[in-house]
Amino acid sequence: MPGDNVVEHHSDQSLKLLVLKPNSSMSWQTNKKILLAMFIVNMIIGISFAAVGAWLILPFAGLEILLVGIGMYYVCWKLNFQETIALEAESFKLQKGVYYPKKSWQWQASQTQLLSQPSKYRLSPPRLFLRHLNETIEIGDFLNREEKKQLRRALSDWGIPLITLPQQ
Repeated sequence: MPGDNVVEHHSDQSLKLLVLKPNSSMSWQTNKKILLAMFIVNMIIGISFAAVGAWLILPFAGLEILLVGIGMYYVCWKLNFQETIALEAESFKLQKGVYYPKKSWQWQASQTQLLSQPSKYRLSPPRLFLRHLNETIEIGDFLNREEKKQLRRALSDWGIPLITLPQQ
């Protein structure tokens, strides 16, 4: 939802939770209002052209709104992606998905490491990975530099060791 923190911290005595979300500038409700406004303007223009005999404009005006609506829905759907990282006792859990977890990993916390790989471009954020034994998963690839620093700091506070990899 717009205005939410991209990296949310939740914790109590036994559970620590991080929720990572892409930055979403508008909600689906706002997108629907913009789509409705575009539909009204398009229909006014299309009906005006149809009234003077250029009726062929109407199907294309409707098709344009349909395609813009599909594009807006797809972008909004992609921005509902989230990653959750939970630490409870000695259990470390990572989940990724849209609306519900589609992929999930559960590891032993003492065997989990945070890897940071600097970007080859000066202004790009580093890449962050979680590694457990032979399995490595990238996390927060949609986060900017400041958000990744916040994520790195939170995981370090949890006791997850940070290893800096060489630049690629």
